[in-house]
Amino acid sequence: MFQKCSGLKPNQIFLISKYKKQLLYFTESELEDLVKELIDLDYKSKNGLIDIEIGLKAILCKN
Repeated sequence: MFQKCSGLKPNQIFLISKYKKQLLYFTESELEDLVKELIDLDYKSKNGLIDIEIGLKAILCKN
């Protein structure tokens, strides 16, 4: 039913359910901090201050 109303494809519904399960492993604060780090990385990479791959590796290895 949700699939028909949302217009999402079956694989998209599957991914949403997987992402929702992953949310259980993090606190809201941890997710907020991660989003802030990714926003900062986006800004720095677009302004030539850091290489995007190195920045992503640093964030992922830290967390």
